Amino acid sequence: MRIFLAIVLIGMLTICDAQSLPIDFEEMIGTEDFIDFDGGTATVIDNPQNDSTNPSTKVAQIVREGGTIWSGSKIALAANLDFTTLNKISMKVFTSAPVGTVVKFKLEGNGTTERDVQTSVSNEWETISWDFTGEPSNFNEIVFMFDFGNVGDGSINSTFLFDDIEQVYGGKQIDWPVDFEEEDINYTMTDFGGNSSSLEVDPTNASNHVIKVIKTDEAATWAGTTIGTNAGFATDIPLSLTNALMTVKVWSPEANTPIRLKVEDSNDPTHACETETNTSLAGEWETLTFDFTNQAPGTESLEVGLSMGWTYNMASIFFNFGTEGSQAGEKIYYFDDVAFGEFSSIDLSATKKIVAFPNPAISQWTIKAEGSAINKVEILNLNGIILSQKFSNSDNIDIDCQTFPQGFYLARIYTPSGIYLIKLHKI
Repeated sequence: MRIFLAIVLIGMLTICDAQSLPIDFEEMIGTEDFIDFDGGTATVIDNPQNDSTNPSTKVAQIVREGGTIWSGSKIALAANLDFTTLNKISMKVFTSAPVGTVVKFKLEGNGTTERDVQTSVSNEWETISWDFTGEPSNFNEIVFMFDFGNVGDGSINSTFLFDDIEQVYGGKQIDWPVDFEEEDINYTMTDFGGNSSSLEVDPTNASNHVIKVIKTDEAATWAGTTIGTNAGFATDIPLSLTNALMTVKVWSPEANTPIRLKVEDSNDPTHACETETNTSLAGEWETLTFDFTNQAPGTESLEVGLSMGWTYNMASIFFNFGTEGSQAGEKIYYFDDVAFGEFSSIDLSATKKIVAFPNPAISQWTIKAEGSAINKVEILNLNGIILSQKFSNSDNIDIDCQTFPQGFYLARIYTPSGIYLIKLHKI
């Protein structure tokens, strides 16, 4: 009986000592809770940089000295992290290292996943966030690796303060068609190879938002931008051999610039298909059509991918593909309105003027156009097949969806000013 009570008591103490987010280092977390590795030493100390940005009494510190390029420390949590709603992890960081220092945040448990973010200030606190949208609830250890890629020397530039680690809501997972106008969507882009992207106001239209992409002078030939996070789109892109087109509106400073579009499985990057086309305008917007039955040389064909059961839920765009940034010099590009299907004539930038409610709906959608008549609405499934159509001469129209299976649909809306496309959800 005494042995049993002792085991229960130990278990209760373990539960009490277990860590969970948020973590602020004021009381629950101490130096003894860190697991150091490969040249990283973590401690909990009095805040040496107490200011209005971070008035905390206690903070954590990691000093990197010798060891490996990935030296750091980690903390075990009581339970696996769930990113279903709170899809980002944020943390306050203070460093004297140069701007652009890589801070890697890694999760371990049943497998691993990691994200890199670069610092944007030096010698002051900043809040950095790492996006884990779409990651499974497999991880119960958080790993801190500052100045990843370099060996620390124990100096002030290898000393890092951090505090207030928490999960935060970063918006809903991105889905196609993408017009960058919705307020509650996570429009985080994922750059690689030397690209730098950001959500910006369209320089040619102050009422429109677009993604600005800088292909730096240090960019690789394959530098690109994934449209969203590594989780990809919320729904698969329904490519088929008979419906294999996607469209993207782009702005390039030069005509005849090769633009490549790649689709892949976010869970298996070897399942991919790539195609390419060239711009025809310089310094103007144009809509490019990408045909995935015409794969780029050296890449797998869509036909082979589909025959092997591959699915595609992520897309990446490559500007001036095949040319290094050092050769071309730093160039700025923009893109907008990413859509699937033969919708090259549709101006998605105006989609925000068309609303559907309720959305999601159980039995009926009402589609309304602001300041415009609606001539016709076509409802399509995600394979581009027209399921129903309805004509109108007013600014709103009701669409009966009682007999539709649950899932996502597209509404193609014809107005005197153009043809628009919005996504609908039936529950």
